[in-house]
Amino acid sequence: MLYLLLKVLHIVAIICWMAGILYLLRLFVYHSEYGPKSEDNHKLLTLMERRLLYYITHPAMTISWLAGIGMLVVQPAVLAGGWFHAKLTMVLILTAFTVWSGTIRRKLSERVPVYSPRTLRVFNELPTLLMVVIVYLVVLRPF
Repeated sequence: MLYLLLKVLHIVAIICWMAGILYLLRLFVYHSEYGPKSEDNHKLLTLMERRLLYYITHPAMTISWLAGIGMLVVQPAVLAGGWFHAKLTMVLILTAFTVWSGTIRRKLSERVPVYSPRTLRVFNELPTLLMVVIVYLVVLRPF
């Protein structure tokens, strides 16, 4: 029963993490396009990005990790699967990407030029691709 409760918490936290990181990256696109045009836009986008990152995305990421580690403690046999190691690699990349998003947020808030809106749009697709690979690995366990 503990494993299933941890799994529910893990899935809900991942949904929140993905929603947060995808919306945050979209806000970065808007910020790079419209932030420089208006002080009000800049202030609003800076506030929205900070709150989204620190009140939703980072806590959801942390809960995802804690629940995932809890599931491993309850069922350590999962560690033997090759699929798990591939999944863990993808999750580490997603975690690094989420942390790196904090650097982009800080630079945008300080009006330091970062990336073009087009580049940020490409970055916006990376978490989705990682999520697809992770779900594939977890559900199908191909190796």
